[in-house]
Amino acid sequence: MNEKMSLWYEQPATKWEEALPVGNGRMGAMIRGGAEQEIIHLNEDSIWSGGPANRINKDALKYLGEIRKLIREGRIPEAEKLSLMALSGTPNSERSYEPAGEVIINFEKSSDYKNFRRELNLETGIASVSYESGASVFGENGAKFTRQFIASFPDKIMCYHLEADEGKLSFTCRLDRCNHRLDRVWGNGDEIGFEVVTGTGIPFAVRLKARVTGGSVDTIGEHLVVKDAAEADLLIDIQTGFYNEDWLSAGEKNLELVSGKSWDELRAAHVADYRENFLGLSLELGSEKAKDKRSNPTDKRIAALRSGKKDPDLFALYFQYGRYLLFSSSRGDCLPANLQGIWNASLTPPWDSKFTININTEMNYWLAESGNLSKCHLPYFGLLRRVCENGRKTAREMYDCSGSVAHHNTDIFADTAPQDHYIPASFWVMGLAWLSTHIWEHYVFTGDKEFLGENLDIMAECVRFFDDFLIENEKGELVTSPSVSPENVYIMKDGTRGCLCEGATMDIEILMELLGNFLKSCEVLGVGSEIDGSGEEADSKTAGNGEAADSGALDSCEAIDFSGVADRARVILKKLPPIKIGKHGQIQEWMEDYDEQEPGHRHISHLYGVYPGTTISYEKTPELMKAARVTLERRLANGGGHTGWSRAWIIGLWTHFLEGEKVYQNLEALLSRSTFDNMMDNHPLGAGAVFQIDGNLGASAAMLEMLVQSGDGYVKSGDDYVRSGNGYVKLLPALPKAFSEGSVSGVCLRGGLMLSMTWKNMKVTSWDITRRDGAPFPEGEIVVLVNGAEERVRV
Repeated sequence: MNEKMSLWYEQPATKWEEALPVGNGRMGAMIRGGAEQEIIHLNEDSIWSGGPANRINKDALKYLGEIRKLIREGRIPEAEKLSLMALSGTPNSERSYEPAGEVIINFEKSSDYKNFRRELNLETGIASVSYESGASVFGENGAKFTRQFIASFPDKIMCYHLEADEGKLSFTCRLDRCNHRLDRVWGNGDEIGFEVVTGTGIPFAVRLKARVTGGSVDTIGEHLVVKDAAEADLLIDIQTGFYNEDWLSAGEKNLELVSGKSWDELRAAHVADYRENFLGLSLELGSEKAKDKRSNPTDKRIAALRSGKKDPDLFALYFQYGRYLLFSSSRGDCLPANLQGIWNASLTPPWDSKFTININTEMNYWLAESGNLSKCHLPYFGLLRRVCENGRKTAREMYDCSGSVAHHNTDIFADTAPQDHYIPASFWVMGLAWLSTHIWEHYVFTGDKEFLGENLDIMAECVRFFDDFLIENEKGELVTSPSVSPENVYIMKDGTRGCLCEGATMDIEILMELLGNFLKSCEVLGVGSEIDGSGEEADSKTAGNGEAADSGALDSCEAIDFSGVADRARVILKKLPPIKIGKHGQIQEWMEDYDEQEPGHRHISHLYGVYPGTTISYEKTPELMKAARVTLERRLANGGGHTGWSRAWIIGLWTHFLEGEKVYQNLEALLSRSTFDNMMDNHPLGAGAVFQIDGNLGASAAMLEMLVQSGDGYVKSGDDYVRSGNGYVKLLPALPKAFSEGSVSGVCLRGGLMLSMTWKNMKVTSWDITRRDGAPFPEGEIVVLVNGAEERVRV
C-alpha cells in the first residue's frame, strides 16, 4: 500500500460524522482533532442496555395454526393482526448498543494556528493531528504540535500521544458520558476515571492515565491537568462486566501493565501487528498519475467527484477504508461488527445499533474472506454459536420444532425472538439460516476442516428446524409459513396490502444455499455421504472426495444424527417450490405474482440467489438470470438504491450481471450521495442521515467481485454435491472503463487460492494464482477465464 494511502483534512471535525475512527476490535474511538478543544468519542463493544431476557411470546404456539390458516385463506389483514399480538416478542425489542463516553481536552494558547492536518493513515492505522500554533502564526518562533492516536490490538489499550516541538503542552482533560450519565468519578494523581453500575445495562469503567516528559501532571476534582510538558501520553482503558466479573481490577491491571512500556514501544507493536495483518491486500485503480490527487484533502476529492470529476484512486482508497473498518471493529475476542461497527455516540442509536440479520450483519462480512481478513470473520461465528444455542428454545416454544431458529435481529445476548411490532420484518424465520451460510464460505476459502466440523451442528440445527417448520402447500411443495419478503409489501388483486405470506422467494433461495452447503460439508467431513432413500447410512469412514473422514472435527457434535439430517436435507431440496418468473419477466418476490407497494424498495431479497447466494447464474440458470436482471432494472427505475447498503448490494448484483459500467455508475452514486466526508456510509433517516457500516463493507466486497469471481468447485450430481477440481476463476468480469488500468494482489479465492493481477486498457496483462499458505485443499485443476478465453491451471 502506498504511504500516502490516507484520509486527510485541513480542518478539525465539527461533528461526529466528520471524525476519524480507530479500533482494535473490542474498543474504538472517533477523533475529532480540534486544535483548541479535542473531543474523542469512546466505545467498547459490550456496553449495551439491559440484560438477557426471555422474550418468547407465551401465546405463539397456541395461535400458530390459526395464523397459518388465515394466510392460506388469503385473510392477510386478520393474520397480521393476530401475529402482531401472538408472535411479537414480549417485550417487543431487544437491547441496544451504547457509547462508553468522551474524552474532552482543552488546550491553552491554541486559538491561532496554521498548517493544520488531520489524518488517518491506512498504512499504519494511526490517526494524527498536526499544526503550528502560537507566535509562529505571526512569523515568529512558535511551536509545532503533533498528536497520534492508536487503538492497539497487541497491548489492548488506546493511547493518545501528544508532543510539542519547541514549545510546551498545557491542557486540561476530563471524561464524560452523554451529558453526565455517570455513577462514580475519580481523579487521583495521574489518573481520572468513571464507573457506570446502576440501571439495567452492563456495568463498566473507563480509565485515563497520563504520563508526561517534562512539566507536570495532577488532578483537580475530575480534571486531569498537564502543564508545560514536552510530550504526554494519555492511556485509555475500558473494561466491562461482560468480559470481566471484576472490571475495576481488570482495568487497574491492564493500565499497570501498559504503563511499563514507552510510547515508542506501544507504537512499534501496534504498527507491526497492523501491517502484518492488514496490508496483505493491495489495490491500485488508474495510472500512476491518478495518485496525484492524493495531494488534495479527502473532503475536497469527494466534492470534486460530486461535481463530475474523475478520481479512480479515490475508489481504491474507499475500498481499503472498508477493509480498515472491518479490521478495526472485528478482531480477536470481541463481538462482531454491529450496524455501526463499534462506533456510536448515542444512547438511543438508530435501530439500536444491533445485529440486523435479514441482510446487514451478513453484508458486513461478505468482505472478510475475499478481502484477506479471514480472522476478522471469527467474532461473527462466536455470536452465531450463541444464537444457535438460544434459538433452540425459541424453535421449541414458538413453533414446536426441533433444531434452532432466529428472526431478523439479535443482540449482545444472542436473542432470537421476533424484534419490533413491524409486520414487514418481524415474523421472518430465516435469520439463523442466512447467518449459517457463512460457515461454508469460511471453509471453502481457508480449507479449515476442523472449523467446519466444529460448526456442522449449527447448519444441522437449521435443517432440523425447517424439516419440522415447513408445511406443504396445495401442490405438495414445502413452504415457510408465516413469512415475509424483507421488508416489502405486496398488493393483492382486490387491492389488499399485505406482508405475511407462504414461501417468499428469498426463503427458497436461502434454503437452497443452506441445504446445499450442509450436504457439501457432510461430503467434506465424510458424514452421510452415502445414504440411500430410506435414510440408512452406508459406510461413511471414507469421505466422498476419497479422503479419510475427519471424525475428530465432529467430536463436539456427536449428539446429532448427521446422516439422518442429510437425508432430510435431500428430501426438502426436492420439495421446495421452483423460483418463478412473473408477468413483467421478473423474478417473483412471492409465490403469487403480486405487484409491490414500493417497486423501488431498498431490499432486493428475491435476488439473494444471484448474490451473495450461488443458485442463480448464467451458467446454471440462464432464464432465471435474465429475469433477475429485469428485477433489478425495475427496482432501479423506481428509485431503488437510495440507501448505502442497498446501493452496495446493487453493485454486487451488477458484477454478476457482468455490467462494468453499471457497477461504476452505482459506485459513483454511493460515494457522491451516500458517504460522509469521513468516508463513512450515510443512511437516510428523517431529514438527515446516520452512519451505518454495511454500506462501506458491502461496497468493498462488491468491488472485489468486480475484479474477480470464483466458485467452490462443487456441482450438483443427483441428490448430492460432488467436488469437481478447484472450481473456476473469472478475471475482470465487470471492470468499468473508469478503472481500465490497475493492479491487485492478495485477493483470496475459493479453494484456498490467492490472486495477483495487473491490467491495462481493460485487458489482463499478468496474473498469478497460488495456493494460500496453510490451505489444505488437494491439488486440482481450475478453469480461469481471462480476456475472453479459458485457461486450465493446476494448483
